[in-house]
Amino acid sequence: MSFQNYIATNGELLQYVAFFGAVVLMGGIEALAPARDAPARKRRWPVNGGLTVVNILALGALPVTAVGAATWAASQNFGLMNQGELPWWALLVAGFAGRSLISYVVHAAMHKVPLFWRIHRVHHLDTAMDITTTVRFHPLEFIIQVVPAVVVIALLGIPVWVVMAYEIVDAFTAVATHSNLRLPARIERAVRWVLVTPDVHRIHHSAIQAETDSNYGALFTVWDRLFGTFVGEPRGGHEGMTLGLEHWREAKRAQGFGWLLISPILNPPPSHAPAIAPEAA
Repeated sequence: MSFQNYIATNGELLQYVAFFGAVVLMGGIEALAPARDAPARKRRWPVNGGLTVVNILALGALPVTAVGAATWAASQNFGLMNQGELPWWALLVAGFAGRSLISYVVHAAMHKVPLFWRIHRVHHLDTAMDITTTVRFHPLEFIIQVVPAVVVIALLGIPVWVVMAYEIVDAFTAVATHSNLRLPARIERAVRWVLVTPDVHRIHHSAIQAETDSNYGALFTVWDRLFGTFVGEPRGGHEGMTLGLEHWREAKRAQGFGWLLISPILNPPPSHAPAIAPEAA
């Protein structure tokens, strides 16, 4: 069996292995050498864990998936990459570039479109960051994300094995970038030229809006650099950076499992802008 066939056949299992393997690995490192204090674990962890379970179930119930779109495109000889024979490495590079660009654009839209922001803000209401923040999303967000993903994957004709390879890497990276870790400075400077690091993504969770509205990339930093949304360092430094949305940091209901699920409809935020003014940071 070729590498491509192996990934296509076992991709779903490998995705779970990558995700839960990263949880165990990063969680162990967090416990030994955390980058920052991660307070309120007794309050945060059950809520984040509950949302993780709900979202894993929601993902399994989606009627269409990225892999399904790629499978359909291949069967119909539809999409750009299905119109000729390309070497495996070209398919991999083009597929990862296209899939990561979809992720970047959708993530930016989750911040810029008011209705989408009400849903996405569940992720940003966490007042600390660690591995439990990884899947702290409202389940409606996955429905919003899957629609443009399946359309663009089909149009590009990204092969099934490339889509699965991306999902495997993304599952591991999502845990790593949300983890409460910090790479050694020299490694951090080198890696962030290409890949999103925990420090880079932590800036995205800053309470300062200019920093919240930056670093949208999930895997690569190239799209943020290209479109001018990359921020390399937080204004107050990583140690002094406030995480979350300042309007809701002291509201206990904003950290409750049930409230987070109904919050997009019943209690939209008064403003996207956090209470911390940029000039005060």
